Amino acid sequence: MIAYVEGVLAEKGAMRAVVDVGGVGFALTVSLSTLEDLPREGTRVRLFAHTYLREETIQLFGFSTKAELDLFRLLLVVPGVGPKIALSVLSAMRPDPFRRAVVDGNTAELSRIPGIGKKSAERLVVELRSRFTERGVEGAALAAAGGVAMEARLALEALGYKPDRASQAIAHALSLRAGKEPSVEELVREALAHV
Repeated sequence: MIAYVEGVLAEKGAMRAVVDVGGVGFALTVSLSTLEDLPREGTRVRLFAHTYLREETIQLFGFSTKAELDLFRLLLVVPGVGPKIALSVLSAMRPDPFRRAVVDGNTAELSRIPGIGKKSAERLVVELRSRFTERGVEGAALAAAGGVAMEARLALEALGYKPDRASQAIAHALSLRAGKEPSVEELVREALAHV
């Protein structure tokens, strides 16, 4: 398996990049996000890679960030999502906004992605939401905040909110207070405005 391709960017355009590695040109299919991140031709570049094997086809996909590669691989696990749809998702949204849309259950936002209809958006939410909560977007923020965040989350759960929704609301409230340490009451108040 190829983990990454590093060399000189020989060519880029039309969802494709060619990287010259010791005289061998590797053609990688890339998302629009990765295409935007690529340097000018003739510059050294490193792209994280995913090798896709199917029947008689071998296709190499390239990504400018590990987060994009991880999301691509996760999308391939969702029933009905192949490389074409996964690339469409990554071309329309960066990983963090996509995760937030899934966690929020924002099917309207997800439906704006080319190739994703209402039913596909709902499937993405159902299949991926649990993977992004607790350990994902919210988990990092809650862990960093420690006991105050945990107490605020428990308070929301006592008010009847589901754990994943409570975690999301607390994480959002923490993001609004960048650098300031709130009390449990302040955090709950701001979180309630979000849920």
